[in-house]
Amino acid sequence: MRSPADFRAAVLWVGFALLSGCGVPEGSRETAAEIASKTFRRVESFGGPGVAPGRFNKPRSVVCDREDQVYVVDMTGRVQRFTPDGRFVLQWQLPETDLGRPKGLGLDRDGNVLVVEPHYQRVNHFTPEGRLVAQWGSRGTEVGRMILPRAVVQRPNGDFLVSEYTLVERIQVFPSSVATTGATASDATLPTVRTWGTPGLGEGQFNRAEGLGLGPDGTVWVADSCNHRIQAFDGDGRFLRSWGRAGTAPGTLGYPYDVKVDRDGVLFVCEFGNSRITVLEPDGTLREVVGKAGSKPGEFANPWGIALDSKGNLYVADAMNHRIQKFLRR
Repeated sequence: MRSPADFRAAVLWVGFALLSGCGVPEGSRETAAEIASKTFRRVESFGGPGVAPGRFNKPRSVVCDREDQVYVVDMTGRVQRFTPDGRFVLQWQLPETDLGRPKGLGLDRDGNVLVVEPHYQRVNHFTPEGRLVAQWGSRGTEVGRMILPRAVVQRPNGDFLVSEYTLVERIQVFPSSVATTGATASDATLPTVRTWGTPGLGEGQFNRAEGLGLGPDGTVWVADSCNHRIQAFDGDGRFLRSWGRAGTAPGTLGYPYDVKVDRDGVLFVCEFGNSRITVLEPDGTLREVVGKAGSKPGEFANPWGIALDSKGNLYVADAMNHRIQKFLRR
């Protein structure tokens, strides 16, 4: 396993956009449209298929930083950064992709971008310029190791929550110290605060635990993808409630891959299988369903991940349309 220093030396392929003085590769911007929605007033998009700066090959995850800069990871194994209105700024490449591509994105409380590499069983911390400053995780099913980590979020108290699936179906909670003392040696077992979840269909069990969302009250939401539901837990991992069942009608879910919660407790569920976003009120009642399968503005083709910015605007990694869609809040 490479050391963080070796990794850092290899990863600093950083591309700055110099085209036309504005940083937008020609043809990377797409059309915008007004939409009929209780929550959003307009949708804009950027990207398009390709491997050039500002374009995407199946974007998988998206996150917004404190300045509402947007970071996107796709199947090329790179992270790209954009301004809030979709102008390309820079990119960096994950140097090891033979085993698989990076998948989840997050943000730590220092403003670093968290990049999850499921097949390398680790979490990376990059500065907004793409410099690796921390790395932790090792392969294993034991508590303190990881098997296919999918998503990571940091709580206000500093703890990191990581979802995992396949050989284990669980949420692990790691202390903030792993970002400074964590190791990636094959025999490294990290300290944990707690762990919950097992494979299954029951309450508190998972079948492909995917995205994570934190509510303003500390509630942890898990996208329990192949159980076609989202589950809520308190800060100690105690099951609170779940929402959803398999289906295509409003009020049902089809392979939810991500879930996010705004400052008012409104939930946004990214449905990979149904190619849409389900919006729930804080009490769990259905507010609306946004989008459907398609390629027009406001439509989706197997969206993978979502993110909220400081204004409550929603970004969607519209994977098979090779673009990011931004839904502007009313």
